This record gives sequence, structure tokens and C-alpha cells, in this order.
Amino acid sequence: MAYAKTLVAEAVVQRLIETQGVYSYCNRAFDGLVRQGASSVDIPKLANLTVNTAGVSSTDSSRAKTKTDTTMVNVALGKAAIPLADEILGQFESNGMLLREYINSAALTFQEYFDKQVITEALTTTNSIDPFSTLTWLEIVAISSELDQLKVPKSNRIFCISANLAPDFYNIDVVKNAMAYNIAKLETGTFLSIMGMKFFISALVPQSSDKNQIVGFYGPGLAFILSKYMELKTGWDETNLLDVNDLLCHFGKELLSVDFAVKGWEE
Repeated sequence: MAYAKTLVAEAVVQRLIETQGVYSYCNRAFDGLVRQGASSVDIPKLANLTVNTAGVSSTDSSRAKTKTDTTMVNVALGKAAIPLADEILGQFESNGMLLREYINSAALTFQEYFDKQVITEALTTTNSIDPFSTLTWLEIVAISSELDQLKVPKSNRIFCISANLAPDFYNIDVVKNAMAYNIAKLETGTFLSIMGMKFFISALVPQSSDKNQIVGFYGPGLAFILSKYMELKTGWDETNLLDVNDLLCHFGKELLSVDFAVKGWEE
């Protein structure tokens, strides 16, 4: 039998991973609140204030109380892990390169996972528009109008559309006109920004009863807390001659109010 030697190339073919960084546009202000041993974070939610045209008594019902009228939103923290097995032959034959590439891939996989968690959390809202047969500009305006009526700020709005609805979305005249003047979108495929909303076409938008969905939400109104990211734990398996690696993260997500998001779906 002829001698054969297989070489491991330094350049690798990556897996298919969608990382748009939707989670980075959410409320990331609470990472520093996580303390050792914490399983959740309580976030204060202020009461709505009342404007009076005349003075009121100290005990008037319209006078907001900083403690009594403040409610708390609890954001539960959970763990996620990506398990890897670094075989001794994989170490020897690639000089450790394969494990490094798998760890790089794990970072992207976590980001894809975070994006899906955020989109799914936004879809927990109870606010919705009428079902549609074809996605048109009217549905986008309907969601935007609903957010306006809910007094959601016009800035920092995120709009996620199922990838299955991309043909309908890109066929909208307003979108086609916006793309014509958006060189970044044409050259790099980055997101569009229209009417104060950042638009993401994503395969991570889950279906509801086999129906494609869309959702618009206020980024600061959806908390995404990342306590620990990519912490590597390693052990040696002497029986199978491999290093057992677990990449861990500790995170939480919470739509701080159902009024921060509006969704829609196909008929």
C-alpha cells in the first residue's frame, strides 16, 4: 500500500452561522448589576406620571411615590453551553489549530443563539396587527403606528422579518427606493434604516403555527444581560484520549413591557 499523508490546512471552511448582532441593539445597561451567586436581576419600572394644572395635596392619588408606585421587572439568568471534545489526534495532526477554530466558531454560534433569543422574546408581546396575506408597506406602517400609540420613542426601533418574507419586503416600493440611496446596503448587505427602524431579515424569526412572523420592538425596552460569556472549562478523558471542553455563558433576556413590541403574522 502506498504511503499517504493527509495535511490539515490552516484555512478552514466555517459552518453556516447567522450573526447580525440584533442583541447588541437591546438594553445592555444591566450587565454590571449581576453579582456573584445571582440567579436573576430586578429592574425598577417607574410609574406613569400625571400633569396637574393646579397644586394637589401631599396625599393626592396623582402624586407618584418613588417606592410604592415603582414595580420591579425580574430578569432571570440562565446558562448555555457548547460542548467540544478535543481529541488527541486532532491536537497532534492540526497542532492545536482545530480547537482554536472551533472556539472561534462557538463565539459566532453563541451570537446567533442570542439573536434568536431576543427575537423570540420580542414576540412574547400581546400587541399585534391584523394577519396579512402578503407583506406590504401597510403592515410596517401598522406596526409603527401601533408603537406610536403605545408612546414608544421613535428612535432605536428594531424590525425583524422572517427570511421567508424577504421577497415581499424587498418588493415594497418604499424599500426599493430606500435601497437605491443606501450604498452600504447595496455594497455590504448591512441593514436598512427607515422611519427610525433598523430592519433585519432573519432566518431566526420563529414561525407561529407554520406561519411566518414579523415583529417591531423598542431596543432599550428589551433587556439583554450577559453576565459571563465564553468561559472555558476543560477536563481530561484518559479513557478516550481527549480533552473535554465546555464553553459556557450566563445570560438573561426580558421584554420589560409588552407595550415595547408589536408583532404580525401571515394569514
